[in-house]
Amino acid sequence: MPKVLSYTPSWLTRPSPGFDLFASTRKTPAPAAGNGFKVPTNEEEYRGPWRTIAQRSTEVFVVVDDQIRWSDLSILKYDWESLHRREGERAEADASERQPYKVLEVPINGEIRQLSVSPNGQFLAIATSHTIHIAVLPSSSKFDENTNPSIKVTAFTLGPTIHVREMSPVASILWHPCGVHGSCLVTVTSEAAVRVWELNKSNRWSFNAPTLAIDLRKLENAASQEQNVSPRRLGSNRGFSADMIDLEIASACFGGTGAPDESAWSVMTLWTVTTEGDVYALCPLLPSKWQPTATQIPCLTAIANAQRELLSLDASTSDDTYTPLLDDQWTWLSEIDVQVPFLAVREDDITAQDAIYSRPDRPGPIPRLQGPFQLSDDSSEDYLDVSDIRVIAPKLDTEELMQGEDDESDQGLREDTDGLSSTVVCLLTTDGKVHQFLDLEGVEGQWLPAKAPKTPPPQPEAPELVPLEVLESLNPKSVTEDEWPTFSSDPFSRYSFFVTHSQSVFFFSLDPWIYRLEEEMQSGVTHGAQSRLSTIRQSSSTLRERILRFDQEHPGSYIPPIANSCLAFYDSDLGYFLLTSTENNTHPHAASLDLPKSVAIKRESLSDDPNDPTAYPEDGEPFTELVTRPAYEPCPVFWQNSSLPSIAHTLPPHRRRLLKEEIRFSGATLDLMLHANRLLAEETAAVQAAAADLINRCHYMMQEMAEQLKQARLAAAKAEALQDGGGDEEEVMEGKNANEKVVKRLERARERAEGFRGRMGRLRRRVTKLEARPLNEREREFERELRDLDRATDPQAAEDESVDGNGNGNGRGEVEPYWQRYEEVKHLGEELLDAAKLVGKDGNDGKEEGREDEYAVPTELRKRKVEHVMGLLERESALVDAVMARLERLIVGVSV
Repeated sequence: MPKVLSYTPSWLTRPSPGFDLFASTRKTPAPAAGNGFKVPTNEEEYRGPWRTIAQRSTEVFVVVDDQIRWSDLSILKYDWESLHRREGERAEADASERQPYKVLEVPINGEIRQLSVSPNGQFLAIATSHTIHIAVLPSSSKFDENTNPSIKVTAFTLGPTIHVREMSPVASILWHPCGVHGSCLVTVTSEAAVRVWELNKSNRWSFNAPTLAIDLRKLENAASQEQNVSPRRLGSNRGFSADMIDLEIASACFGGTGAPDESAWSVMTLWTVTTEGDVYALCPLLPSKWQPTATQIPCLTAIANAQRELLSLDASTSDDTYTPLLDDQWTWLSEIDVQVPFLAVREDDITAQDAIYSRPDRPGPIPRLQGPFQLSDDSSEDYLDVSDIRVIAPKLDTEELMQGEDDESDQGLREDTDGLSSTVVCLLTTDGKVHQFLDLEGVEGQWLPAKAPKTPPPQPEAPELVPLEVLESLNPKSVTEDEWPTFSSDPFSRYSFFVTHSQSVFFFSLDPWIYRLEEEMQSGVTHGAQSRLSTIRQSSSTLRERILRFDQEHPGSYIPPIANSCLAFYDSDLGYFLLTSTENNTHPHAASLDLPKSVAIKRESLSDDPNDPTAYPEDGEPFTELVTRPAYEPCPVFWQNSSLPSIAHTLPPHRRRLLKEEIRFSGATLDLMLHANRLLAEETAAVQAAAADLINRCHYMMQEMAEQLKQARLAAAKAEALQDGGGDEEEVMEGKNANEKVVKRLERARERAEGFRGRMGRLRRRVTKLEARPLNEREREFERELRDLDRATDPQAAEDESVDGNGNGNGRGEVEPYWQRYEEVKHLGEELLDAAKLVGKDGNDGKEEGREDEYAVPTELRKRKVEHVMGLLERESALVDAVMARLERLIVGVSV
């Protein structure tokens, strides 16, 4: 969530040149109704969005007094700072001579409602309530080169016989993300007419007729591509149908911005919403020449191949609706794959070339209208008075796109595709509520059949939007009849946006639950998913913060204005900057915001060394955050001219002569005096309220100044106490000398030392008690077993225990240890082997001398004796091996 660093800067307040960019040059104020809202002159009452501020990098185009003013915010800031820094006479001269803005001379009949700059910065779309004009913008270098206060630009009327007052009002003007070099404009009228214009400043015909025109009311009931779905023309009879009421478009937007990490179908999807809350999608909507993103065509091909492979493996999914859809998508993609793209050179960079494709002819240029989407929420309202729509594209599926590639080649692409794999749809109602929905199925390209089938096909199931959250941004008591809130994009994240209405500007961020929801969706565990999703929605709500507030500057004389949709800038000169204005752009409002990740970066950059004074105190208090508030600005009533001098223009012609004649006591003179009195009473009341507000602010300022001085004294006392090495704040404030403080510090040190001594004594006594505790019977038995084992395995230990300290036996030497028995058995075995060898040798000698000896042992007996001895030796060897194995186990057990 961004933190407000400061509000409207000084270079945008009176009397800076930046304020003159928004200041009105009319001598008398425009006529206003009793509630303070605009009263359109010679036009029907307008109820729609106000987007009369547009941007091109740091340049802004503002509509003031039916003029389009052009200026650069970075230049305005630099000039104002140069004047106050007084860096040099030359800098001051350049800043003072430079004009704060230029006026673009564009012949427009009517009050301008919307401005939109093309992505390439060449065109400026200017929309009134019914008409649209396209102005060719000059380059940024012309701002300083041309010294004239006004610049005449080339302008074209878009659709001279289409967008006129006799036709439907304009609902939205959008620049197609896939347009060639950003020159494709899509217009949507409130009568559900969608037109695609491919603009070319060297071809006037491109401004007269669209390349594609669709009437959504006809398209909703169309059964094949043979039917005519084009909008009605000027002069044709307007028929009545129930769809005229149901399909009244409130706003429209594209599902993506053309970023490479977005889903392929989203950038070609046009989302529309009616005033009653019905959501429709049109996919794919493309101009005749279009420019795909770097990952769009490969991703579409990968999705189509995966679907066809799945269909071939599972024949049960091939129904009458799914199979023709895949065939149409495959035909559409096959025609794109066989094309040889045309390489177009960019006008701003002649070294760069873009691949341009032609729109496929099959299945057809006009897609099927998908919707209305069902809002599956039992608690949702039956009727939503929607004013704007915002669609957040799902992330790119890198697994399907990079299937078969090595992990290193797509590592960077995987890192850039963070987000949700489903589409998020946000609806903004006129009462300031933001309704958030999730499209789990996704929108893909669909087309009408080439010919109408003989039997009507089964109606497809209506798509569904899963509700997520409903957030309020406007007090229900402050909602007016002409309220029309709008969305604005955030330059950092597509999951963040701004909402502007007549009361304030709010910031919303979906980041707290987006990534948790994506982890849950990618887990693949369906059991208990509904409860987990409900827990995620309840535990992690959308971040919401009020950035600007319009009713806190002059509460006494506040009248709800019509606020323009805000703009968010991110530039090295301006920083993270938010700009908007109220009503007719005569009062700018701005805020400088902190970067979203600046706090995290700041904490990561801090040292982990505890001795480092810049380290973040983990157990202490965090850094003190300053509370920002907007600077006081005088009420505009002090600067407005009185409307009394223009009273002559409001009187009938036969009564204007009363102003030039002598005052006579008559009814006409009384009416004139009463009318002047009403005007003066209204103006003096406004001035009185503004003056009272100024006096109250002065009293508040004095109280706040006293509080600030008190806090400054406390801070100085704390600093003095820290500098002296300790002490209480009260002592410093009482004025005690340093001697007394030193004595008290010594006393406190002695008390702490006595406390440490007492603790050490208690710990020593506790340790002594633990050592004096006698052993129980089991512990003594275990000790004896350990000693016997030590004596049995270690000869040195056995000798030590067999003799006590006086050289006497301890009575335990009678037990023969294992090692001694092993040595005896080994010695006995060696003696038996020697005896056996000797017996065998004597037997052989007896045979050689002869058999005459009467005492000779028979051969059979000698053999049996030898075998018996060998058996005994084997038993002894086995016994020795067993003893050795047991000793090894005992040794290992002791070591463990």
